[in-house]
Amino acid sequence: MQKRHFVAGLVLVISLVFYGQAFAAETDELAGILKKIDELVCTHPEKLPPFYSKDLVIMVDDKRALLENRVLDYQQMMSDFRDMECQTQRQILSGKVGKDVAYILADEIVSITSKSTDTDERQHSVCSFAFTREGSQWKVALEHCSSLPDYSIKPGDDALYYFHNPVY
Repeated sequence: MQKRHFVAGLVLVISLVFYGQAFAAETDELAGILKKIDELVCTHPEKLPPFYSKDLVIMVDDKRALLENRVLDYQQMMSDFRDMECQTQRQILSGKVGKDVAYILADEIVSITSKSTDTDERQHSVCSFAFTREGSQWKVALEHCSSLPDYSIKPGDDALYYFHNPVY
């Protein structure tokens, strides 16, 4: 009886390992596209449009954004913040890749710091990205992010704790 439980447990563990590897491999290309976008945001935002579909919809919380305005905002941010450093921590929670359509659900923490203005802006969000295949390339067709509290900040660590973690 114990041997049967051991074998069943071993089969379960092996299947989970293979499923996790298959899932990761399936969404790796999409995560790579998002990583390229992250690298351009704070350095060359004018190079972002080719990563997005012509039918793009961007939603941030309850507001719609246009890619053109987002690029202008990034450029303005670059001129306002000297010695700026951007970091994105993204954990892929779910995803599926089809022939022409794919999606990713991710937990993201974006941090922008500037030494010249002592700026430390953080945004914790859960984001869904829908991709469509245009020719041989995947393009972001939908980006929808909803803000979450920044759990990395403790009440005594930061004077802006309640700004970053509003109580609704």
